[in-house]
Amino acid sequence: NFCRLIVKNKLNYLFAILTSSGFMMLVNGQIPPNLDDNWKLNTTKSDEFNSTTLDNSKWDMLDPWNGVGYNWGGGQYFRPANVSVDGNNLQLKVEDIPWSDKYYSGGVHSVDHNYSYGYFEIRAKLPGFYNNGSPCGEGFWPAFWTYYVEHDVNGCRKVHDEIDILEPSGSQYADAKTNVCGWHDEHPDCNIDHIKIGEGTFTNSTPLFDNFHKYAVEWLPDRIIFYFDDQPFYFEYNHPKIVMKPQFVVIDQQIDGGLSVPYLNPNTPLPQYMSVDYFRYHELNYSYCGQNATILNNTQLNSFTYGVRQNIIIGNGSSSIFLLGGDNKTFRAINEITINGDFTVPLGSELNLVPTPCK
Repeated sequence: NFCRLIVKNKLNYLFAILTSSGFMMLVNGQIPPNLDDNWKLNTTKSDEFNSTTLDNSKWDMLDPWNGVGYNWGGGQYFRPANVSVDGNNLQLKVEDIPWSDKYYSGGVHSVDHNYSYGYFEIRAKLPGFYNNGSPCGEGFWPAFWTYYVEHDVNGCRKVHDEIDILEPSGSQYADAKTNVCGWHDEHPDCNIDHIKIGEGTFTNSTPLFDNFHKYAVEWLPDRIIFYFDDQPFYFEYNHPKIVMKPQFVVIDQQIDGGLSVPYLNPNTPLPQYMSVDYFRYHELNYSYCGQNATILNNTQLNSFTYGVRQNIIIGNGSSSIFLLGGDNKTFRAINEITINGDFTVPLGSELNLVPTPCK
């Protein structure tokens, strides 16, 4: 059963592998960190929200009146009083304002714009309710996104980079089941607004306010991949306008100010909450980018130190290497991944070979 499989860096996804068990496995290059040991959780830049106060070394509360963020969305006024941490979750509260047709709401903004290529993820339960038996999220604009803005000496915006991981507008979220993602990468001038370059949509089978779900993006120099509950649903490879600048991170509960007043469905019970279990930021291990790796036997396979390599060779042409049932192994290399010899991937196991650039 001699096999020689070479995956080169010009490929953006992988091929079917016919194992000696006769099982055909089709693999692509979209593997979340919980299934890929090449990723490392950056705990310094992540937050489990397990305290009873917001970690102000990582986050500022949105407070436009004091220079933190803006009232994005337009149907709400952000204020710190609507942000809390209850020991398990970050809580962003939406409540009525008796003297206004708008609402109070909350959000958080990372202290630094030092989030670059990586895997960004929250686990969250979104607002919404059943209106006469039908799920309703009308007017709510839950958002998890990143951005970078740069102005020139005249105050004109010359750079606006943005990744929208969770951002269905009030009308898009009217069914309380739909997420809309995308990214902006436009360098405008004073007279031109930034433009959304790519956009994807995912509609769940059940309302997003019924349970917690994961919302994530994998952002690398050559790809942007959006996930819902660990499954990719929209991606682009080698797009000329994929965001490049390090980003701020924002988690906020907006209200769509573009809708007719009242912005929320009149039957909406208030207060409502966007509850966030955690924010996690993973980075690929780039420590070995200049190194090659050779795996000649199962001992080396099972003790492999994961990280993006220059080239990876598995086997020497006469070796017999195999995965165990239930194994899940992912290898990433810049140039080539070569399999030489008898390599067995039994039913119930998974082998992923992913061409990956270094940052």
